[in-house]
Amino acid sequence: MREALFSRRAVSFLAAWVAALFAIAVMLGVRETPPVLADSSGAGTYSISAVGCAGFYDLLQRLDFPVERGASDAASAAGDDGTLIVVEPGIQYLADGSAEDMDSATRVLIVLPKRNWSGDPKRSGWVSQTWLKSEMSVERTLWAVTNETLDVVRKEWPDEWPVNEIGREPSGAGSVQLVSSKGVRAIVGGGDGALLCELPDASRKIWVLSDPDVLANHGIVRGENARFMLEVVDRLSMWENDDPCASIVFAESVHGFGAPSGGALGDGRVTLAGLLLRFPFAVVTALICCSAALAVMAGASRFGAPRPRGPALDFGKSHLISNSARLLDYGGHHAAVIGRYVRMAMRAAASGLHAPEDMDERAAAEWLDRIGLSRGTELSCASILRELYEAEAHDRENLPRLFEIAQRISRWKGEILVGEHAIHKRNG
Repeated sequence: MREALFSRRAVSFLAAWVAALFAIAVMLGVRETPPVLADSSGAGTYSISAVGCAGFYDLLQRLDFPVERGASDAASAAGDDGTLIVVEPGIQYLADGSAEDMDSATRVLIVLPKRNWSGDPKRSGWVSQTWLKSEMSVERTLWAVTNETLDVVRKEWPDEWPVNEIGREPSGAGSVQLVSSKGVRAIVGGGDGALLCELPDASRKIWVLSDPDVLANHGIVRGENARFMLEVVDRLSMWENDDPCASIVFAESVHGFGAPSGGALGDGRVTLAGLLLRFPFAVVTALICCSAALAVMAGASRFGAPRPRGPALDFGKSHLISNSARLLDYGGHHAAVIGRYVRMAMRAAASGLHAPEDMDERAAAEWLDRIGLSRGTELSCASILRELYEAEAHDRENLPRLFEIAQRISRWKGEILVGEHAIHKRNG
């Protein structure tokens, strides 16, 4: 009879690999894959660091807001009825024309930057330290986005906001960053400036949130900040009673994101073939191919004579001991085995301490206890022997008790012969 090319085990293994790859294809085929990012620990919805806002983006998703990310041309993705949110735009990414793309958005929420940061080399996606930007740097970013020249000031967080059209109290710690209320309409603010303001533009709605701590990962859980930001997004999206299901798009091009270069579909999704052939997924693809090749080699028919089989029975000492132990366990001779072990331990201790040879085991136990008392042992050999007699007579199938007796006699032997108790007591 001709031998099959593949064994059943190899065929099952390959079938499992095919099923796993199909599941990965289903998941990754519709996955929104972020393009290359210069610093994944910074601001933006892809960042889980303290200064990022992935938590706020996830909150909007969980509450069924029509929210999405725009890697490029986010204003077009938002459309005429959508809302564009620009969180802490990087001045280095605004020189490529991203600011001009925002001019077509009807509703815009701009969150000004406040801090610089450095990534943590030990934890990917975390920041190791942060420090405040200069007010001039923030003013320059605001001008690059809106072409508005406004002053930025920093004060202590107030206890309350005299002007608050949102109805929720934002809160924070340390200094709060405000925009001068001259030339803008303060939505949330006070005498020192506005935390949330509206720029003068008759054709569209442009709101500016001056301090990003309100929606950053480290601040969104403080006080009513989460409710405050949800109310801000809801009011801006419902401007002039437009369609409440219009898209809310976060602009990610201002953080260094761009459209995927290869394997992308028209709606921004990434095909499986395009994704698996790009780094770092190409490494996983190579490992999968190597594993499949090894599986084929292992399951294929081998050349040459087959390897000789080992003996059907093993007559070694270890096999004999294990078989004897299984037979004793099967026969229920636990009490006899434990009793023999206890008496062997007593004889070994008596021999090591030169006990008289004409004593029975009860007298030997009392003699050993007298020696143990002088050596400071905690356990008593006579009491252990009495427990063994009782177990052998009335409680032969109580395995926990028998094992406890064996453990105690082993500890007693170590104490009286080696002085383990005295050594532990002196070291402790």
